[in-house]
Amino acid sequence: MAAKTKRSGISTLFNAVGFVFAAVLVLHAVFVLTGFEATNGLTTSVARAAEPLAVFFPGLLDAGNPTLQVLADYGLAAVFWVLVAGLLGRIFG
Repeated sequence: MAAKTKRSGISTLFNAVGFVFAAVLVLHAVFVLTGFEATNGLTTSVARAAEPLAVFFPGLLDAGNPTLQVLADYGLAAVFWVLVAGLLGRIFG
């Protein structure tokens, strides 16, 4: 049986920030794939926030299909932020 370890506040903070970054990226992908209006304020705000969070992933893979391209670009970036946040949480937690 594994012993329970208490997580520190900084570990929880890292994980929460990584989750928020990933949620913004996934929300942007959902907006693009479902065809939400680009003039909508929420859609525009999420798109502006998602672009820098996608770091180097847009265009990294060439999917050939626009739907798969959006999923690859923003899905990989979301997974990246969750993994980085988890790793930082373990290191500093």
